[in-house]
Amino acid sequence: MKSTTKRKGAGITPLVLLQQACIPHYRRRLLETLGSDGRFRLVVLADPSADVPFLRLSDAPHGYEFEPAKQYAIRFPLQPSFSWQPGVIAKVFRDRPDVVIAQGSPYDLTAWALTVVGRILGTEVLLWTHGLQGEEFGLKWVVRKCLYRLSRGLLLYGDHAKRLLIAKGFPADRLHVVYNSLDDCEQGEVFRRITVQDREAFRCSLGIETNERLICFTGRLQPVKRLPSLLQALALVMQRGKHVHLVLVGDGSERPRLESLSAELGLTRLVHFLGAVYDESRLGLVISASDLAVVPSGAGLTVMHSLAYGTPVLLHDRIEEHFPEWEAVREEETGWFYRWGEVSDCANKIIDTLFPRSRKHGMTGACRSMIGNRYNTTTHAGLFIEAIAKHCPLMPLAGKEQTFPDAIVPSGPLDRPIEAGH
Repeated sequence: MKSTTKRKGAGITPLVLLQQACIPHYRRRLLETLGSDGRFRLVVLADPSADVPFLRLSDAPHGYEFEPAKQYAIRFPLQPSFSWQPGVIAKVFRDRPDVVIAQGSPYDLTAWALTVVGRILGTEVLLWTHGLQGEEFGLKWVVRKCLYRLSRGLLLYGDHAKRLLIAKGFPADRLHVVYNSLDDCEQGEVFRRITVQDREAFRCSLGIETNERLICFTGRLQPVKRLPSLLQALALVMQRGKHVHLVLVGDGSERPRLESLSAELGLTRLVHFLGAVYDESRLGLVISASDLAVVPSGAGLTVMHSLAYGTPVLLHDRIEEHFPEWEAVREEETGWFYRWGEVSDCANKIIDTLFPRSRKHGMTGACRSMIGNRYNTTTHAGLFIEAIAKHCPLMPLAGKEQTFPDAIVPSGPLDRPIEAGH
C-alpha cells in the first residue's frame, strides 16, 4: 500500500523523486550511482517513449527505481511549445516524497505545478537547471525568476550561472552547483584500450599525411551548429599552406549542404562525413586520434566528451551562447577561444594550435584531469547528494560516517568572464 503521509522520524528512508522528460543514454551511470547510494530511495519518473530527434535514449532502466510518466506537448499559436507530465503530479500527491527534483525550464508546466504543490504539501522542490548563461531582462527574466523563487533551491550545471544569479539577488545557500557528467567509467576503459597504432591506423584510413593535422566535430548536422563557418575557416587554413582534415561525426538536415560547400571550397579530400556513431569505442577512437575538437556553435557535452579522451577544444568567446560545460575549457590548458563570428580568427587559432607541431601532446593530461577532478559521475552524484542533504536528513551509510565531497572552488580563467580576443 502506498504511503499517503510524509515520512518523519528516525529510521525512515527519505523518498526522492526525480522528474525527467526522458532518460538520455548519458544519464544512465549517474542515475545508477544515485539509485544505489542507500541513504535515500530514488524514484525516477520519465517518458520511456519520448521521441527526441537525434537523442539516443537509455536502455531499459536498471540500478534504480523507475516509473513511466508520459509527457504531453501543449502548443499555442506563435509560441514555443510547453510540456506537461500529469503522472508526476499524481505521484507526488500519492506518495508525499521528501524531496522532488524537477526540470527547471519555464516551458515545463510540470515544474510550475510541482513548485506550487510542494509549497502546499511541505515538500522540498529543487529545480535542476542551466540557470542563466548571460544577462537576462524583461518579461523572460520575470517569468524565470518567479519559477526559481517558487522552488526551494536550484541545482546548477556551472559556477558562472551561480555568479549571475547571486548578482540578481538569489541567496547563495539556495544555489547548488553540481556540474555534469557522462559515463566517465566507460570512457576511461575505452581510452586505456586505444593504442598509438590504433590512432595512426585511423588517421591513415582518412589519408592524413605526416605534415597534416586532424580536427573533429561531434554532434547533429543542423543549421544551428554553424558548421559552414568551420568549413570556411578550413578553407582559409588551406589558403595559408596548411592542410587540416575535419571529421564530422553525426547526421542531420545540413549534411547535403555541407557536402556541397566542401566541394565548392576545394575541401573534398579533407572533410570526412562519418554519419551518426553511437558506439563509444568508435567515438573514443575518433576523438582520441584528433589533434583538436572544434565547436563553432553552443558548446555543451561535446566539451566533456573531447576532454575525456585528452583532446583540447576550440570554442568561440561569446559564453552566453554556450551551455555550462564551456567552463571546462581553460585557455592554454584544456583549449582555446576565438573571437565570436570571426572566421579568420578561428583559422588563426587552428593554425597556431596545430603547427608546426600539435599542441595537444602537452595538454592531454590537463584535459583528462578536468574530467577526473570535476566532470565525472562520482563528483556529480556526490554534489547531487550533498544538495539533497541540505533539504532533507538522509539515512547514515551502514558502518560509515556520512560525508560529502568538499566544495570545488574554481580557479584560473574560471574566476573571470572570458573577454573578447581570448
